[in-house]
Amino acid sequence: MHARALAAALLFVLAEPSWAQSAPPAGDAAVLSEVTVTEQSAPSVYNEARDSYVPKAVEVGKAAQTLREIPQSVTVVTRQRMDDQALRTLDDVMQQTTGVTREETWLDTTYLSRGLQITNIRYDGGAAGSARSGSRSLDMAQFDSVSLLRGADGLFGAGEAGGVINFTYKRALAQRQTQVLMSGGTLNNYRAEIDGTGALNAEGSLRGRFVAVHHDRSEMADPSRLKRQMLYGVLELDVGTDTLLMLGGSYQKDRNTGFNASLPRYADGSDIGLPRDTNMGAPWNWIARENKTVFAKLEHQLSNDWQLKAQLRHTRFEEGVNAAEIEGTPDPITLQGTDWWIHQNQSRARETSLDMHLQGGFDAWGRRHDVIVGWDMQRTNDVVRSLWPRIGPADIFDRTPPADPGYPLGNWTSGSQTRNQKSGLYGSLRLRPVQDWAVVLGGRYTLQDRNTQHGMDGALNAQSRESHVFVPYAGVVYDLSKTISLYASTAEIYQSQAGKFSAPLPGTPLDPVRVRTYELGIKGEWTKDLIASAALFRTEKKGQAVVDPAYPQTDWRGGCCYFRDGYQLSQGIDLELTGRVTPNLQVAVGYTFNDNEDKRKGDAQFSTVTPRHLFKAWADYRLGGAWRGWSMGAGVVAQSAHFRASGINAYNPGTGRYDGAWTPYQFTSPGHAVWSARLGYAVNPDWSIAMNVGNLFDKTYYSTVGYAGYGNFYGEKRTVTVTLKGRF
Repeated sequence: MHARALAAALLFVLAEPSWAQSAPPAGDAAVLSEVTVTEQSAPSVYNEARDSYVPKAVEVGKAAQTLREIPQSVTVVTRQRMDDQALRTLDDVMQQTTGVTREETWLDTTYLSRGLQITNIRYDGGAAGSARSGSRSLDMAQFDSVSLLRGADGLFGAGEAGGVINFTYKRALAQRQTQVLMSGGTLNNYRAEIDGTGALNAEGSLRGRFVAVHHDRSEMADPSRLKRQMLYGVLELDVGTDTLLMLGGSYQKDRNTGFNASLPRYADGSDIGLPRDTNMGAPWNWIARENKTVFAKLEHQLSNDWQLKAQLRHTRFEEGVNAAEIEGTPDPITLQGTDWWIHQNQSRARETSLDMHLQGGFDAWGRRHDVIVGWDMQRTNDVVRSLWPRIGPADIFDRTPPADPGYPLGNWTSGSQTRNQKSGLYGSLRLRPVQDWAVVLGGRYTLQDRNTQHGMDGALNAQSRESHVFVPYAGVVYDLSKTISLYASTAEIYQSQAGKFSAPLPGTPLDPVRVRTYELGIKGEWTKDLIASAALFRTEKKGQAVVDPAYPQTDWRGGCCYFRDGYQLSQGIDLELTGRVTPNLQVAVGYTFNDNEDKRKGDAQFSTVTPRHLFKAWADYRLGGAWRGWSMGAGVVAQSAHFRASGINAYNPGTGRYDGAWTPYQFTSPGHAVWSARLGYAVNPDWSIAMNVGNLFDKTYYSTVGYAGYGNFYGEKRTVTVTLKGRF
């Protein structure tokens, strides 16, 4: 099946359509002059003035590269696409990104690609950081684009093979400009943005940019409400002709009140069929999150061939939760079996990262070759305190919440402090041995990967340390023609499990889990604004710890004893077409087929929430003639069925209750398609108004299926948002 699908994709890409030979920009858009790129200079990764769904280049591999140069699957959501689809947060962007599955929980959202979690993020190609609680609410007004590299990326420090998200910040521009955005819509959804940039001295050597956002909206689970404030600022200074210094920071504060859209099921596993606005929390519930970031970036041109880059970043994150929720499985006859619980949480995280690297090129054998060598480090410190007392029985059809107990209710009952330190050396060499061929060889050498966890009393709970681990990378790109490239790559990550031990006692630390991705694909780039790709991928995750039955787990034995025997396999196909199909039509279409199996559990799916088939598409068309100025857009996110493998207590005739034997059960969400649409009008090159409609046909479906007692989430009902944008 895979071979047939790839062959079809190859025919699709290789059959260059006539409309792809020339695609001038749409006449309704204000187009800035193109920047001329010399042989020595890299293409720009900044796209906000380009009116395009296709970036000139991306920075997922430190150096700016075109998508055709990268022997892995990469999806980029540009500023233009974010504006057209009204994508305001990371969650909005991930919903529209090829191959990404959302798994929602009552406090956060996890993203998966190819059945594996996306746990790492980068900013401007810097050191890999961690995707933390609340990342789904990260506001997009501060970014020029968002990229996702799917698969393993251990070369630059990623810790899971789902992929890595890279954010490209908006830059300070020399030309003075102020942009405003105001929007309002259903669910009392109101937003205001202001974005100003320009030179701060007569010479233009000092430039600044400032972005401010206020967002206030209700959520579907009444009376939940979200309020957000975001500030972003950056200064750029030309320190001479060869050095650029950037200093910036961001601040985001979110407060979500009255929340809890997590729903239970009946005790027999069946769907209760509650209304979509059902809230299993209390009106006084709240989550408060505050994220503060400062960063510095230095770029120094050593010569025409070599450039030094350094990036320092520090983030402080605070979170507090005060909430009541209903959990449990009601009996379908008596409706008993659910309880009110109180959950309170206080967490603090600190993360510091530094990346320094040298990139450049040299001539040999009559051809140009590229080099990247560098060092990066990351330090994190996470402190968590929580309590979770049971309050008493609850009635899901008469949800009378307990009184607000005050925050905190009492002494914290559980908690931990986790510290992690990582550092490594990395290098990449792109050789062009003969015409039309590029061979990419690289590797990462881990200097340190140390993790310690202490309990509330300061006692050491867990500890692991890894060093001297080498992670290789290899890829090849062949230019079949001026517009089409074939590629193949193999990339790895490792995951330390030095805190677990193999027999005999007292045990020997287990070697790391190795995750390797193989990818074979084709990319076609007919113009600067149209690219297509097709890829076969295979990811193998081997060596995960499995309990040694000869050594039953006891407290005093800690992490002993285990076999290094796990084996998970994920394979499938990625297809994408992005860009300007005609002068007035832009599209972003992606399809992913995924088959994931746990080879040690009878080939059962290890990520059952990942659908086998996932299709995402968006198109925006600008009318001409008498309708000049008008534009229309439409899109769909469609997927096959997915399920949660869990269990329920079987019905017990002796007691008349569901308290019998634990029975495996699958909670399934059938396949569905959710449509969206847009209608816009450009009053002039600087002012426009648009209406975006989400879930156009108001489909009722579960976006996430959870367990019997909690974790089932409806997809959002139909929404309408009207946006006014201006520039002066």
